[in-house]
Amino acid sequence: MGTSALKSIKKGLKIRTGVVRLPDLVFILAYDPKKEKREIEHTSIYMWDQGKFYEGSANYALNSCCIIKDPEVGCVITGGEGDFTVQTREDFIEGNIFENSHPKPAEPRYGQVRSVTEIGGRAYAVGLRGIVYRLDDLSDWTRIDDGLSENFNAQAIHGSGISDLYAVGRKGEICHFDGSSWSEVGKLTEKNLSCVKCVPDGTVYIGGYKGTLICGRKDKWELLDNGKMTDDIWDLEWFKEQLYVSTMHGLYRLEGDKLKKVDFGSDTPETTYHLSAIEEVMWSFGSEDVMAYDGNTWKRMV
Repeated sequence: MGTSALKSIKKGLKIRTGVVRLPDLVFILAYDPKKEKREIEHTSIYMWDQGKFYEGSANYALNSCCIIKDPEVGCVITGGEGDFTVQTREDFIEGNIFENSHPKPAEPRYGQVRSVTEIGGRAYAVGLRGIVYRLDDLSDWTRIDDGLSENFNAQAIHGSGISDLYAVGRKGEICHFDGSSWSEVGKLTEKNLSCVKCVPDGTVYIGGYKGTLICGRKDKWELLDNGKMTDDIWDLEWFKEQLYVSTMHGLYRLEGDKLKKVDFGSDTPETTYHLSAIEEVMWSFGSEDVMAYDGNTWKRMV
């Protein structure tokens, strides 16, 4: 990362996403809209450490990140073309998922990687054309998508462990992995699904376009009624025994079977998008706003 401390993220940059490692250690991915418009691939990688920002960079577009415990504690960051980095206390590793993986597919893979998620301490990456990989070594991924259709355009994955994974994607598709094989879960919608969260009691929540929110597991599912909330849902997070639902311009909390808009207090962010939580704190990452919540009070970080 950077060698000098910064007061904040550089002016003019936009935030893609972020992840919380500890209450005082957070990683944030940002980009320069001017460079992106000129199709210059890049990422600014910020580390917020005990109240100070440190900046690093990559010459490719990284769009998703998670914290892992196995095989070592670290931060895994992935990009659409399969690029990845793993930062641990001792190492900083770079590579490409499609090149640094096994077993090799019968044909070369070209689908884009859409997101990476921590499940059971390990990183799982999913993407278009039925792509699912698990990081089993700091520089090597295991492909676990045999049996998935190339027409399955996965956007997100979560679950309780290797024998209970749910991948969701476009046109309402949901697929389940039991540790040995994948199976399709019955559709409840034709809308694109963008996020999934398995909570401690085993319940699985899935969010998608036009306010789509699905609840259930295995062969029992229901489509929740969100009333007039029709914004696209981009992320779900479980914090302090409650489900939080994020759109691009608002954050909601599920109370009973209804969504209630979160009250940020006197400083309401204009942008929201992704969420990341540990036991002590949850952060909200919008393109221009980053907020932290301790269960009682929201605080602006960017």
